[in-house]
Amino acid sequence: MIIKHTLLSNDLFGDLNPKDWPISIGDLPPGSVLVGGSVRDGLLNKLNPKPDLDFVVPINATEFSKHLSEKINATFIKLDEKRDIARLVINGWTLDFARQVGESLKDDLLRRDFRINAIALRLNEKPEIYDPMGGIDDLKSKKIVAISEKNLLDDPLRLLRGFRLMCELDFEFDEKTKRCLKNNVEKLNNVAPERIKMEILKTVRSKWNFSAWQTYSELQLLKNWNDDNLIYTELKRKEIVSRNPLFGGYLAKLTFLLSDEGLSRLTFSKNEIKRCKNLRFWIHKINNLDLDNLSEDQRFQLHIDLENDLPSFILFLKERYTHLWLERWKDPSDPLFHPSSPFDGHLLQKVFQLPPGPLLGELIRHLSKEKAYGRFFTEAEAFEVARKWTLENSPFL
Repeated sequence: MIIKHTLLSNDLFGDLNPKDWPISIGDLPPGSVLVGGSVRDGLLNKLNPKPDLDFVVPINATEFSKHLSEKINATFIKLDEKRDIARLVINGWTLDFARQVGESLKDDLLRRDFRINAIALRLNEKPEIYDPMGGIDDLKSKKIVAISEKNLLDDPLRLLRGFRLMCELDFEFDEKTKRCLKNNVEKLNNVAPERIKMEILKTVRSKWNFSAWQTYSELQLLKNWNDDNLIYTELKRKEIVSRNPLFGGYLAKLTFLLSDEGLSRLTFSKNEIKRCKNLRFWIHKINNLDLDNLSEDQRFQLHIDLENDLPSFILFLKERYTHLWLERWKDPSDPLFHPSSPFDGHLLQKVFQLPPGPLLGELIRHLSKEKAYGRFFTEAEAFEVARKWTLENSPFL
């Protein structure tokens, strides 16, 4: 289907605002078209100020991109030499150029993953939307429909990308596409870990509705990187997103999708692995012990470990705790939810003649804990607590 010179084509072209692009349409070879996410998002009125621009060109894309980078002083990146795909980065813009695959634009679009990503905008004097697969109808019905199973398996990362699109757009899979994803989960083992990681990061940073949690629970796309059934069971049981829509839950999603070992295998950073490990530890702890049965020291340690990630942990608490914990966490002066010592280490060293080392760290922790539980209120009272602890724990000083 070609939509010629229609209001929709003109509106899309206007929303894309080519005058703001770091290149002019005149820089592109005749026959170039815009495809991919910017076209889809423009039709959905969800364009970013600087959308990623994906062009299909009828000539050697890598060679063309190299020359264009020199003309506009952009960073040139060769993405895929075999498939002739290159990228330019300039002033916050990302522009990808790929040589047309097949004898026609239709051939190229028919090789893509989902119908909503197979819509093109011909950059003629008068813009034309070209939609041979009915992607616009899918946008209207909020459906994600695969063009073919073969296309998905040509690059199995597309299986995971489909779920990411579902989360980002708040769409649903059609049943045939959902079966295709479910039946080919094992194919993700053939994808480089770094590529899976980048797709997961985009996925967990998107807003999930409850349908997304349900769909993932059904598909289990990352089951080969997750053997922690407790996290999965808890989130599924509590219908977490529908019950607490105000929570972003970035870390909860990451911990839900991947085990600690899975995070490591997919090359996540040490910091991300540590944060997930802490969250997972305390989820298991309260599942086995119950929050009310934590000792004073355990409760204090919980807030040290999870201070920055408490909203994700709150998702796993019983209903009666949710509002109170969130309100206390929002208060930066709350001494338990944001533990801190009344004095810094340099002052304590000077006043109590303490050397740097473990003993000083223990004193700072003791003062932070006593402050958290309201055992002193003035600076003088805090110094007295520090003096007594020092005498008891370092009598030879």
